Amino acid sequence: MPVEGSVQGGAGARPRPDVPKPSDFRFWLPMRTRNRDTDQFGHVNHAAMATLFEEGRVALVFAPDVTGETQGIDLLVASLSMTFHKELKAPGDIRVGASVVRIGSSSLDIRQAIFGGETCFASAEAVCVLLGQGSRRPVQVSELLRTHLRPANLSRR
Repeated sequence: MPVEGSVQGGAGARPRPDVPKPSDFRFWLPMRTRNRDTDQFGHVNHAAMATLFEEGRVALVFAPDVTGETQGIDLLVASLSMTFHKELKAPGDIRVGASVVRIGSSSLDIRQAIFGGETCFASAEAVCVLLGQGSRRPVQVSELLRTHLRPANLSRR
């Protein structure tokens, strides 16, 4: 039953984004939700989900095979959009998928999703900027980092 004043389809309804599939992602980080991640309703809170996405982005950009390229660099999130597809309960095993969809001169667009098995619980899109730790100025994405992040279907930019 709709809540009074709510929009149920029609001209004012927002279209739901497509729910991501595991095949949409190149990089994976296995994780575990914790009881402390839940809110009073027993599902993983949106703030905890934002932290899971952050851990996935950090693991992607600061991977061991590109450590030399990322020393002295911070990853600043300029924009973050999250969509929640299903309730996620804790504790449980999950995995955070990530793919870089755009590489700029000093920025990255990263698409992510949280999965339990084949079920997508939430997805996110982030625009991130590489900053020098000392200068706090944008830093160019190196060729090695660019190669590490570039999915097979992303053209060179």
